[in-house]
Amino acid sequence: MRDNIVAVGLLTQRDLQALGSGFDRAFPVDGLEGFRDLLAQLDQIEALSAAGQQGPARDGKP
Repeated sequence: MRDNIVAVGLLTQRDLQALGSGFDRAFPVDGLEGFRDLLAQLDQIEALSAAGQQGPARDGKP
């Protein structure tokens, strides 16, 4: 049986230490070049949320 991915996160070493030794499925990433678009989209969602607006619906419907 295959496990479904339920979360993806960008964590610092400090974050991993806070999670403890039970969190053992972290995959290190060198640099953020491949994540610039993703980070920009997350920043946009965060800005919309702070402004009290909703972001785009997941199913493409308004």
